[in-house]
Amino acid sequence: MIQNPLQLPDTLGIRVPLPEPVERWRDLYLVSSVEKLVVFLIIAALFYLAARLARRVIGEHIEDVNRRHILRKGVSYAAFVLLVLVAIALFADWLAGFGTVLALMVAGVAVALQDVLKSFVGWLYMSSRSGIEIGSRVEVGGIAGDVIDVGVLKTTMLEVAGPLVFGRQSTGRLVTIPNYRMLSDSVLIAPGSSPYVWHELRLVVTFDSDWRRAEEILREAAGEIYDEVAPELEAGFRRLEGRYAFKYGALTPIVYVSVAANGVELVLRFLVHVRRRRGASDRATRRILGAFAADPNIRIAYPTYNVHGSAEQLEHQLIPLDDLGISDSPEDGLRSNRQ
Repeated sequence: MIQNPLQLPDTLGIRVPLPEPVERWRDLYLVSSVEKLVVFLIIAALFYLAARLARRVIGEHIEDVNRRHILRKGVSYAAFVLLVLVAIALFADWLAGFGTVLALMVAGVAVALQDVLKSFVGWLYMSSRSGIEIGSRVEVGGIAGDVIDVGVLKTTMLEVAGPLVFGRQSTGRLVTIPNYRMLSDSVLIAPGSSPYVWHELRLVVTFDSDWRRAEEILREAAGEIYDEVAPELEAGFRRLEGRYAFKYGALTPIVYVSVAANGVELVLRFLVHVRRRRGASDRATRRILGAFAADPNIRIAYPTYNVHGSAEQLEHQLIPLDDLGISDSPEDGLRSNRQ
């Protein structure tokens, strides 16, 4: 007895389950493909107008720059997702019988657009608890900047440092980084929720200076900056404790003392806002130099050389200028330079 062979479908169909009222409404009122397309375009236009209106309202009523930007992006993403759902509801029957073709298309796109897909995964990662957000200072592959936009495929930053400026301040240039670099490269992050980093100032005073008084001056200069940001500092570090296995210690300014080759080295270590490092350093330095100048018992050390011996010994040790082909006469000196 010969059994009937297994019957395989000619094509692999895709069934998109939809709520029964939606399918019934679609099948009753939208019979032809042209009608479905017209309805889709009308709904797309309505979504576009609603999203544009919502972004305008947000721009007029939200003063915080970061929150305003995030809400605008959220409105755009929500409108896009709703439009995709509407397209699936209207054209779900078109997907029947195209399973194999769609599978091959998806496989081809995945191979051809690897970087795009990896960037999308990077965006999902940054949208979670990655610490990278609007306002964060990020350094990726030697490029540093302040994040001003996190897109689906790329992150836009306002460049910091670089060849145009000496300090770590904005250059005015925009830098775009593919999101997959946030996963594949080492990333240094100063999160927007706690944008404070340690900064150090090094000074050397002479051995005969009152280095204890100099230490007090350094601590007072940094204390003025600390008092202004103390509540913000503690709140930011508490947020870091809640997100990571992290315990912050003392946040007050610290002065370390050590012996250098030409004096007593004082290292002032204090917390500053990552985008105000240069200003804080300038302010503390001016305060310290002014206090040092007013105290006769404190002198800044610098490399010096002492020459010992009598005048006759030094005269014999010095090489005459004539032996070097140089004259002490201004005219002869000019002549020798021209030659």
